[in-house]
Amino acid sequence: MSQVSATGSPVGGAGGDSEGEEQEDPSSSSPDDVVEIEDSLKKLNVQDKTQNADDELAAFRQQWQRELEANATPKRSTPPKQKQFSEPISDEEKAKQLFLSGIEMERRGRLYEAIQHYKYSLQILPDVEKRLHNELQAEMPEEEEIETDVIIPKVAYPEDDEEEIEGEDLLSKLRRILASKGALCEPELETRDAHISWLPYEVILEILRWVVSSELDVFSLDQVSNVCRGLYVAAREPDIWRSLCLNTWGIECGTLASHGYISWRQMYMARPRVHLHGVYIAKTTYVRHGDKCYQNEFYQSWFLIDYYRYLRFFADGSVLMWTTPDEPQSCVSHLKSRQFKHGLGIMPGHYRVVGEKVVIVVKRVNQEKKPAASNTRFRSRHKEIEQQQEQTFHVELELVGSRSARNWRMEWRHYAACTRRDQWTHFELTPGKFPPFRFSRVRSYMAESEAPLPTRHYN
Repeated sequence: MSQVSATGSPVGGAGGDSEGEEQEDPSSSSPDDVVEIEDSLKKLNVQDKTQNADDELAAFRQQWQRELEANATPKRSTPPKQKQFSEPISDEEKAKQLFLSGIEMERRGRLYEAIQHYKYSLQILPDVEKRLHNELQAEMPEEEEIETDVIIPKVAYPEDDEEEIEGEDLLSKLRRILASKGALCEPELETRDAHISWLPYEVILEILRWVVSSELDVFSLDQVSNVCRGLYVAAREPDIWRSLCLNTWGIECGTLASHGYISWRQMYMARPRVHLHGVYIAKTTYVRHGDKCYQNEFYQSWFLIDYYRYLRFFADGSVLMWTTPDEPQSCVSHLKSRQFKHGLGIMPGHYRVVGEKVVIVVKRVNQEKKPAASNTRFRSRHKEIEQQQEQTFHVELELVGSRSARNWRMEWRHYAACTRRDQWTHFELTPGKFPPFRFSRVRSYMAESEAPLPTRHYN
């Protein structure tokens, strides 16, 4: 019979085994329990992830809703229900609003929409632009008009300038005024930059010599004299006009007393001379008979032929003569310089003014290269043919002009051609075939100055 312990548990082998089974480690469990625990943990993780995704989605929806409300707030600031209670807009105001909207769209580059707004506004009110202009003019303050009057500079001349002395010419009066002021010229507006009035009088005269240049550009000198009184006096300096006369007529210039002139400028303006700041042009027109048509013997063709003669004079006594059917617009550029383009038919030469006559001698330059003769037997014959092609032309023209346009026209007086054998051919000068030359100014001829007006002295 088994014994029972004080605790009441049986003491025996069987009892010891059962006690050992009941008192196992609680940390140890069966495999089924472990699987259940893992499943429960997985469910908890899935639930946590689902809850996090739901929270992120809810936060995104709330942020999206706030952005939509923020963008929609300007439109909701003017509720459409208020339009029902606003006063009706008149046609004039509606047209003005459409026109102003068109202006704003045109500034933004939306031209098509701007045209549509202009169109609708003009349909409602045809004179909407004029009414808007009048409103803007009425809204401008009157103070701006007073400011514009103050900005305009007004040069006040002293009263001494108005004093006149009996028998005093303009040049003497201007010299007296400049002497009293002690300055050649004054700036019209106040400036901190350097002004031409700071230069000495000798430097200004040297500048004027560069204006005239070695090509004797008197036209530019007259333009400079129109700037102010000081430059007018400087442009009338006797040394400049004396140099002009000596460079124009050379040793035949003479003196003022021998020709009866008061000043060198009067001599230069009164004596016959050729103009150098342009070209003399003569246009010839004639009718030429055409060949008969073999299909219709009663048909006779006629041709109207036009061609031009050009004369370009230079200050050193050289001249260019050109006969061509081309119009002046395409020809004057080829006559700008003495270094002309060969192959166009331009003939260089020299001229001289004798009284009212202009004597010109030009030579036709043959630039065509002849092939070398293979046989020396005919070499002399080829040389003779080449010499016959070179021609020299002798032209005499007379300067004719009115008091207002001196030396602007030249008429034919003599025309002849000569070969190397001194065989002269004289041409009959009919008005139809040899019309007079008329001067035409070309601005590009005097656009640049290569050298100042030279100073010459003749005993």
